Amino acid sequence: MTLVVRAPDTYAEERRYVLGVVLGDWLGLDWRLERHAGPGLRLGLADDPDGPAVTMPDVLFSTPTEAWLTGAALPARPLPRRPVGPAGAGVLDAEERLPVLYGGPGSGDLARPRDDGLHLDVDVFGGAFAMITRYEEVVRADARDAYDRFPLASALAHAEGFLETPIVDAYVALLAAALGRLWPRLRLRPHRYRVWLTHDVDDPLSTIGRGPRLLARQLAGDLVRRRDAGLALRRLRAVVDARRGRHDTDPNNTFDFLMDVSERHALRSSFYFLARGDADPAAPRFQLFDHPWVRELMGRVHRRGHEIGLHGGFGTYRDPAALAEEFDRLRAVAEGQGVLQDEWGGRQHYLQWRCPATWRHWSAAGLRYDCSVAFSEAVGFRTGTSRAFRVYDLTARRPLNLVEKPFQVMDVSLFGHMGLGPDDATRAALRIARECRRFGGTLGILWHNDEVLRTAREKRWYESLIAAVTTP
Repeated sequence: MTLVVRAPDTYAEERRYVLGVVLGDWLGLDWRLERHAGPGLRLGLADDPDGPAVTMPDVLFSTPTEAWLTGAALPARPLPRRPVGPAGAGVLDAEERLPVLYGGPGSGDLARPRDDGLHLDVDVFGGAFAMITRYEEVVRADARDAYDRFPLASALAHAEGFLETPIVDAYVALLAAALGRLWPRLRLRPHRYRVWLTHDVDDPLSTIGRGPRLLARQLAGDLVRRRDAGLALRRLRAVVDARRGRHDTDPNNTFDFLMDVSERHALRSSFYFLARGDADPAAPRFQLFDHPWVRELMGRVHRRGHEIGLHGGFGTYRDPAALAEEFDRLRAVAEGQGVLQDEWGGRQHYLQWRCPATWRHWSAAGLRYDCSVAFSEAVGFRTGTSRAFRVYDLTARRPLNLVEKPFQVMDVSLFGHMGLGPDDATRAALRIARECRRFGGTLGILWHNDEVLRTAREKRWYESLIAAVTTP
C-alpha cells in the first residue's frame, strides 16, 4: 500500500527530506510526492486516488522565499494548545492538549472526521521539520551563551513549556492514528522503548595531566564544595599509587562499575573519549590517547562488548580540520587495541554545537552519528523527538550522511544546573523515560565517569536509577 502525498510545489528538497524521515524511516511506509495546485496537504492511497484522505494545513512550506530562515517563519507566540480529539486518540489521549507550532486558525479538536476522510488541523510535517532541523537556532544565530551554545532560555520549547514533551513524536502519533483509522490494513512500523547509556570520558584518571596547581584545586573542591574529606584522601592516595603504576584507587576509574551496571541490565554503553586536555586555560594540553592506561581501557571496553566513540574537543564544533584530526587519531589508537566497529559517532565536549555547521563537519570527517543536541541546563527534548533521524543541512539545503541520536538526560544537568537532590533527580529522569516509553522511543542518558559516582552511596543511587528506567 503506497501512500501518495499531494502538496504545493514549494520547498521540494525540504519536503522530500521530512516526508522521508516521518513516513519512510519512522512509520515504515512506501510513499511518493505529487504536486497539486490547491492549498494544504492530502495523503491518500495510490490504488484509490479519489478515495478517503488525511488532510492538513501546509504552513511552514508556504513561507515566502524571502522570509525563509527569518523570524517571520517561526511559530507565532503564544502557541495555541488544542485537544487531540477522539479521532486522533490512541497513543495520545483524546483530551490531551498539544501545543501547535503551525496549524489552522480553529480552536477545536486537532483530529476531525470529514466526509472525505479525516482532517488534522496541525502542520505535522512543517512542525517536525522545524524541530529536528533546529530551524529556530539558525534563525536566531545570535542567541549564544558563554560557551557559544544556543541557550535554553532562547528555546521555544522552554518558553512555551513543552521541553519535556517530545512534540514531534506526538504529531507523528496523531498522524499514525489518523492513517490507522482510515486504512486499518496499513502496516505501520512498530517502535520499542529502549535505554541508551553514554559516558563522556573527559578525565579518565584524576592523575593524568594534573600538575600541582590543578591537584590543589581538585582537593579544595573535595573539601569545600563537595564536603568530602574521604574523597580528598582517596585522591591523594591515587596520586601515590599512580607513581607505582596502579590506578584502581583513582576516584575517576569507574569504568568497570559502569560496564557492570550496563551488563546487568542488558545494555550496551557508549564511551566517548576526549582527545586532548580540557578547556581550562590552567590545564596542560596533554594527549589523552598517548597514555598507555587509556589505550588499554579502550581495548577493555571493546572486549566487553561496549562502544568506543569520539568526544570532540573544545572548539572543534566549528573547526572541521581539528575535528577530523582528533577522529583519525582516536580511530588509529582504538584499532591498535583491536577495536573494529561498523560505525563511529560521539558527542561534542561541553555540548558545543552550532546548527548546521557542526553536523556538516561531523559528516565530512566520516563520523556516522552525533549525539550532542541536548540542553545542558535542563533535561528534555531539544529536537522534539525520542527517535534517531537523518539530519538536514538548512543552509546548504540538502540531507547529510549523518544521524542524530536521542539524548535527553545528563548528570550535570540534574545535579548541577537544575540543582536537584537524588530523589528529585530520579523523578525528573523518570518523567523523560515515561515519554520515551509512551512513544516507543529511546531514552538517551549521559553519565560521566567522574560525576556522582565517587562514593558507594552515589553508585547505589546510579544503579537504582538505571533499574528504574529499564523496568518494563
